Amino acid sequence: MKITLLLSFLMTAFFFNLNANAQQTRDFSKYEHKHAFHSPWIGNNKFLTDYLKEIDYENQENPMYSIPVKFYVFGKNNAPQLTDIKETIQNLNEIYAKNNTLISFYLYDIKFIKKKKFDKFGYYGQFPFQSIFRHKRKVLNIFLVSSLKKPGKKNKDLEYAGACNNLNHTVIIANGNDGSVVAHEVGHFLGLKHPHKNYNKGKHNQEAVDRDAFRGGLFLRGRNCEINGDGLSDTQAQPYLVKYTDKKCNYTSPDLTDKRGEKYNPQTDNIMSYTLGKQCRRNFTPMQKAVMLYTAAKRDKSGDWELSFEENNLKITTLTDSFEPDFCTEIASVLKDKIVQEHTLNYFDTDYLKFSLSKRADTKKSKIVIEDGKYGNADLKIEVLKLNSDDIYLLEDKIYQKKQGENLIISLEDFTFGNYCLRITSNNKVNNSELASYKIVSDISKPEIN
Repeated sequence: MKITLLLSFLMTAFFFNLNANAQQTRDFSKYEHKHAFHSPWIGNNKFLTDYLKEIDYENQENPMYSIPVKFYVFGKNNAPQLTDIKETIQNLNEIYAKNNTLISFYLYDIKFIKKKKFDKFGYYGQFPFQSIFRHKRKVLNIFLVSSLKKPGKKNKDLEYAGACNNLNHTVIIANGNDGSVVAHEVGHFLGLKHPHKNYNKGKHNQEAVDRDAFRGGLFLRGRNCEINGDGLSDTQAQPYLVKYTDKKCNYTSPDLTDKRGEKYNPQTDNIMSYTLGKQCRRNFTPMQKAVMLYTAAKRDKSGDWELSFEENNLKITTLTDSFEPDFCTEIASVLKDKIVQEHTLNYFDTDYLKFSLSKRADTKKSKIVIEDGKYGNADLKIEVLKLNSDDIYLLEDKIYQKKQGENLIISLEDFTFGNYCLRITSNNKVNNSELASYKIVSDISKPEIN
């Protein structure tokens, strides 16, 4: 048993070093045939443009895939909190939505491992070892840690923002980093490589700046940009940009050339790049999106991730919204006055939405309005909680029902000043679609100050 575990650990650590988002590269030629077998676009990028046409990408109005995420939160002192989980998944969904990737993510489960030894999480030892035992199949597993350490020179540990172990589909994120970090690592989870891959491995393995440069080889022959680097022709060849960008992501080496003498013109805003500043990494290219969609389709063998729309109704119930997760008061969404929000709600979910009434609020003229959203089915139960500094309690005389097809107006006339939370659940136990969708807006009236 011990030998089996040791072998498993060594194999995981080995493959982890191949797949991790680390400041390391490897000789592509040793692996090109195996890589091409699993990635049919290598040497043939037309595969990706044809795939986008096949799925009618340009005419898709809704996400195609909703991927469940299980969080493992490590550490005891200064460990990540529920608010950090909320921020992580919201950053992920925001970046993927703005890029129209047609992929969304929803919170599936959370596991807290509250041990002091994980306060400084080990990149080489703890991550590969823990990912053997702490991962669930058919989901995206994310380890959230307060600090990710890798041994450096002169006994100085190096801080890492994140990594991805594609062997068991586990991503690790150090808390407090820019939102592009989780988007980057999930990009690896969905099949993407670094554009700078093998940039310093010689002319044969380096991606050429010239999009028409030819690459010969025993197994793969064709356009260099479709084989080397990340194998995608619409991501420009680039060096290791940490060395060649400033903290504002400006490219600082305009005279730097590849091995063929062509000057680099890198995309410093690409999410899969390694710029010194991470805040500008916000974009995927069309081919990168095609790779992720293709990978999601192949990995989702049971169809659990796929979203299917028929006559504006959902067949499955895992479509998330930009306010999720908001399943408890600690991470409740905030109702911003006079701004309409649209929420989706599954039968097994609960939404918590916070709002406040100041002493200046004219409660006689204030109200909250709830109506059907895009997907309808909004048969809802709304409960009001009063949030005090040391207590939370249900206001039993303020429980409301909203029927599908009807608008609900909650008058705030007899509410006192203070902090409140709406707890919203769906009444739809059995329906063609268990997904509910509703719009909500608060209208807090305040007297004008002369």
